[in-house]
This record gives sequence, structure tokens and C-alpha cells, in this order.
Amino acid sequence: MSNDNVQRLSPLNNLVFASLFQDMESAPAMLELLNAILGAVNEEPVEEILSIRSEYPLIAKSIGSKYGRVDVLVRTESKRVFDIEVQIDRDAMNNRSFFYGGRLMADEFKEGVPYGEMPKLRVINLLDFVMRDDNRELVQPIIFAYEKEPMREATDVFKIFNIQMPVFRKEHKTLDSVKGNTFYTWLYLLDRGYESEAEMETMAAISDGMRTFAQRYNIAINDPDLKALYRMEQDALHEEASRLWSAEIRGEKRGAEAEKRRNAKSMKIKGYPVADIAEITGLSTSEIINL
Repeated sequence: MSNDNVQRLSPLNNLVFASLFQDMESAPAMLELLNAILGAVNEEPVEEILSIRSEYPLIAKSIGSKYGRVDVLVRTESKRVFDIEVQIDRDAMNNRSFFYGGRLMADEFKEGVPYGEMPKLRVINLLDFVMRDDNRELVQPIIFAYEKEPMREATDVFKIFNIQMPVFRKEHKTLDSVKGNTFYTWLYLLDRGYESEAEMETMAAISDGMRTFAQRYNIAINDPDLKALYRMEQDALHEEASRLWSAEIRGEKRGAEAEKRRNAKSMKIKGYPVADIAEITGLSTSEIINL
């Protein structure tokens, strides 16, 4: 197992998440995670996973280039397909889920198969932001329903489950706060990984799936390719945040200057003395004369 001096990587990062669940070796962990989520949304559990695919193997071979969208795709024996995504961008979140989910359904729907046998697709979004300010429920299902009968499903072949991680994080900050609840325990692992060697050993002893997760996480935090990608992504996010902040400040300054000029022009039209306008707005007398 890992030691406490190793750099900790957040599992709630699309690169790390894709690395943890990149192949069938992670099946025991993924099976438990899926069933914990399905139990929370009152859906039938999964008995067996047939395949797991993530984009991480491709990412690791093309550091710095653009890579595929799917974080982790899971196919099960019950003709269900799960697209599990870590999301950090709130913009048009549900629209993106419908678009990519629809494309996945088309890919999974084999030619010649009757519509009644379409695979059931579940898009599970682990949101690292609050999706709805007016609704702080931890899990928010999105279904196809009749407009005048919102509680009656029109079809169950496509559903989206948005899990608002900040809602979970606010209430569950320690390992003790999730004990006895499998769903919360898995969210805790995805949110924090392991805080210490002792905590890792404690969690790994709970079940086969959590032991597998511990092993995979130990591999992930020692993966040089993953750490390089992680640093690049964090640097890019910091640079983008700095750029947006600078642009916002510049925009605010331009807006304030424009407002000063509008006010000065209005006062000038009304016959205010230039000296008074300059004192009120902070503009120079030459700027006011040239308005």
C-alpha cells in the first residue's frame, strides 16, 4: 500500500477517475459503486459487469492533446449501459448529457435489434458543483415523463442521475459520518480518496470492492503519467481562472469608465460647469470638453 508522503490525487477528477476504472480489474469496485448508486435511486442492482472502458489509456499516450469525452463506460449482463462522468463545468450541463447520452444510445443500438430491446442507458454525473440553487437534494434524477403526468415515465431506456457532490461534502466531512451507509461511503472515497494509511486499511477491510479501490488508488497516485497529466490540468485550470478574473476586472474597469463618461456627457448637456463635472466624475477637464 502507499505511504503518507505520496502526493494525494483527488478521485473526483476526470483523469484520476478514468484511471481508477480503466479496465475489468476494477470490476469489484465498480460493481459496488454502481449498486450503491442504484440503491439510492431505487433501481435494480447489477448482477455482473461484462466490460469496463475508460479513455485513460488513450490519454496517457497523448499527454497534452485532446482526448475522448467518455470517462467510464460500463456494460452489464442485464442489457444496461452506464456512462459515469465527473463534471466540473455547470454550463449547459443537462443539454450536454442528453446530447452525448443520445449518441451513446445510437452507438449501443445494434442494427436489426427491435426497439423494444434497446439497451437501457444510465448517465451518472458526479457534479463537483451545485447544479440547482433551488434544490439541494443530493441526487437529482432526470427522466422522460408525460408533460401532464410528470410522475409517469414515458420510457425508461434513458435516465440521468446528477449527484451534487458539494451537497454531500457539506454534511459528511469525516469517515465516521458515513459509516453504515454504503452509498455515502463510496461518495466519501470518490471525494477524498484516503486521508491516511490507517483510513485506507480501515476502508479496504470493509468489502472486496473497497479493497480493490484501495489497490487501484495506490497504483494511481504512483503513476507518473497520471501525475504529469494531473499537474498539467491543474495548471491549465489555474491559468484559465486567472485569465477570466483578469478579464472580469478589465471589464469592470471599462464599464466604470463608460459609466463616468455617460454621466459626464449628461451633466454637460444639462449645462453643468466643466469644473463641477470633473470633480463629480473624476474625469479630466480635457476629457469632458471632448465628449
